[in-house]
Amino acid sequence: MPSTIKDIARKLNISVSTVSYALNDGPRSVPAEVKQRVLDVAKELDYRPNRLARSLVTRRTQTVGVVPGVLNPDLVLSPFVQAVLNGILNALEDEHHDVLIFTGMNLRSSHVQVDRLVDGRIDGVIFLPPAPGEDVLALLEQRGFPLVTIASEEADGRVNLSADNAHGAKLAVDHLFQLGHRRIGMIEGLEMHKDAVERRMAFDAAVKAHGIKVQPEWIASGEFTEQGGARAASAILKQRQRPTALFCANDESAFGALLAARTLGLEVPRDLSVVGYDDITIAQQSIPPLTTIRQSVQEMGQAAVEGLLQIVAGKSVSSRTFEPKLVKRSSTSCPPEDIQS
Repeated sequence: MPSTIKDIARKLNISVSTVSYALNDGPRSVPAEVKQRVLDVAKELDYRPNRLARSLVTRRTQTVGVVPGVLNPDLVLSPFVQAVLNGILNALEDEHHDVLIFTGMNLRSSHVQVDRLVDGRIDGVIFLPPAPGEDVLALLEQRGFPLVTIASEEADGRVNLSADNAHGAKLAVDHLFQLGHRRIGMIEGLEMHKDAVERRMAFDAAVKAHGIKVQPEWIASGEFTEQGGARAASAILKQRQRPTALFCANDESAFGALLAARTLGLEVPRDLSVVGYDDITIAQQSIPPLTTIRQSVQEMGQAAVEGLLQIVAGKSVSSRTFEPKLVKRSSTSCPPEDIQS
């Protein structure tokens, strides 16, 4: 039978509460000499703490919840989400915390979702994009439950971590314009996704600033997936007058565009330039290596953990925007002809 704190207290002839304070570093202080004796006896008796009992004392589970998203059931297969999760897991490992991933949240009502999150298993929750409806977040905030969102809609008092999509899209269009492209199309992301909306709006503003007229048939939704990107690119590239360059809302849809171009007998970048967004790990391994907009995805995951644990500790935390960068590789070059209109 495993040893308990009562066994330690009995052997040292001290109170159970003193042993508890020594093992849990509080909430009351214990003299260093007493604490060391407790730790020595705990080791001698092979004491293993009961995590549930400890959480009752500290009111902390040392566990963080993660909700992967609600629109796509295969969202955790996304390289973007995997990178964010990797950042979260690394940061939690450093903080000696565990993670609990909540699945099927979109199949339940708002109140059921909230009840699952506040049932005592976690200290706080990180929502990956896209976050659930505003009512879920509002209900959690009404209860004072710690939460952080990634790439979600901004709201007063809510901590949200996101990329500067406007700047990222502008970098992509500026790069293509500087290469000489005047016929530029776009493969959009999910219609309801904050990043997709912001990148499309920034694309429209950037081409307008350069005096570029984009034909409606040069824009299609790739749904942030490789398959969707291939379908969208195929439809765009089959037009009688096709664009000489495509800006894609993420790298996965850009990979789909590369595939569609090859299927149609087009060579990238000789016949078509392609720019992605995210700079996921395999972007530099595609054929050709993908020019893309790099955002600090893993850093966002790490910052989400740091911010959430500060909120749990009762500290004030602010939202944060991460600056993207253009990464030039071999999928972009000058257009096949000098097109100025």
